[in-house]
Amino acid sequence: MIPFFKRIRKKMADDNRPLKYMRYAVGEIVLVVIGILIAIQINTWNEERLKGKKEFVYLKEIHKNLVQDTMRINQVLAFNNSKSNAIDETFKLFETASKGNFNLPDFAGRMNPLSQFNIFVPVRIAFNNLLDVEKIDLISNLELRKKLSEYYNEDYETGTQEVVKLRTRAFTEYAGRQLTTQEYVKLRTNATVQIKTNGMSEIYKDENMIYHLINMKITINYHNGELQYLKEQVKNLLSLLESVIDQN
Repeated sequence: MIPFFKRIRKKMADDNRPLKYMRYAVGEIVLVVIGILIAIQINTWNEERLKGKKEFVYLKEIHKNLVQDTMRINQVLAFNNSKSNAIDETFKLFETASKGNFNLPDFAGRMNPLSQFNIFVPVRIAFNNLLDVEKIDLISNLELRKKLSEYYNEDYETGTQEVVKLRTRAFTEYAGRQLTTQEYVKLRTNATVQIKTNGMSEIYKDENMIYHLINMKITINYHNGELQYLKEQVKNLLSLLESVIDQN
């Protein structure tokens, strides 16, 4: 092709036709510029296409994590409800005990749900991978980008959830001391020590014990309210995310 153009230019020069040659030269330059612009446009289009593919993959993974978060919130709510019921049953046991029929081993058997707690922490594997490999700017939708950043930057392990842990641990520590009787020590060590027996225990009218149980109940109710609100947030975030995925 190049020798062909050279021959044309030489013929025009030999024929002393500079105006035609200049027109040809300008046209050739224009064609080259157009070719370069087309190549740049194709390259830009390819880059945008690859970027869109990456965004789609990350958004799908984030979507999976948010679905897991919804399931996790439901699990914590179910656990809290179970623990709250155990507290109610304990108070019924105390009410019966006040009438002279208290069974300490029966109360000790309820310690498993009472001494445990469950908190919510989001699954942020996909979002962390996005930040590690790419930038948050990969998410093209500004609203989604903002809401995801807010959701994953929230400190979920402080506030009410920290209170849940602290109050459960305080109850467990106190109840453990009150449940330490001659029978319990004998069971664990085969030794007999001169401390109160099961029959001597009046844990059912211990103000500190009742204080710990009531505080756990109040905290659970408050925790459940926050979890329900968070569940609605995740639902809205999933809806927005699905909309963006569909557009992609």
